[in-house]
Amino acid sequence: MVSPIRWRQGEEGHPVTDRSELASPDRLGARVTHAGWEVRLVVELEATGWAHLHFLAESGGVHERWPVRSLDTWSSLLDEAVSRASRLRLTHAQLLARTCTTGWLDWVHGELWLLPTSLVRIRSGLTETVANSLGSSLTAPIPGHLIGYDPAAVLAGHRTNKVIPFDAVARVRLHGGLTTSALTVSMVDGTRHKFLWLASEPARRLLADRLLPVLGARLIQ
Repeated sequence: MVSPIRWRQGEEGHPVTDRSELASPDRLGARVTHAGWEVRLVVELEATGWAHLHFLAESGGVHERWPVRSLDTWSSLLDEAVSRASRLRLTHAQLLARTCTTGWLDWVHGELWLLPTSLVRIRSGLTETVANSLGSSLTAPIPGHLIGYDPAAVLAGHRTNKVIPFDAVARVRLHGGLTTSALTVSMVDGTRHKFLWLASEPARRLLADRLLPVLGARLIQ
């Protein structure tokens, strides 16, 4: 279902769609919902050429800001947003490392995320890899927050992206080193995954604390 809305900005950037409020003359909004979705999609387009996507659930919301330079861009963004909303769910996640790679031959960094039911690695890029090498890696834990999670989109994003469901894990081994820490994962189906990151990042000690209650004897340190 698609419905027009009158728009005003609420606390923490969340949209307030009270129809009693007057709409700003330089922006328009639409709400897209479906009975089978876990989120509601609210879209705002500003006259300045910026679009705001809000994926909302009872637990909170995730906001994205995108530039729109043409009607074709706007149309494509709407189509992609609706497609994502049909698959997306909001979940709590904590960033563990920014320098994560999937082996010694993979030198492009990625982010390692801990979710309630899985471990996720998302490839970054050359710019982020250089920045991390110059000191932009994590040096201390940062609080977790809500993210929009679409495992199929993560895996489709790049061949080195990984989604590791905890219920499919046979064994996990944590390694520590002077410069590099590592996580080796053996899955129930026999496949293996390896993750490496700078030892200065907090991932190893966070994983040791968080995975033990989840994996029990399957975690080897």
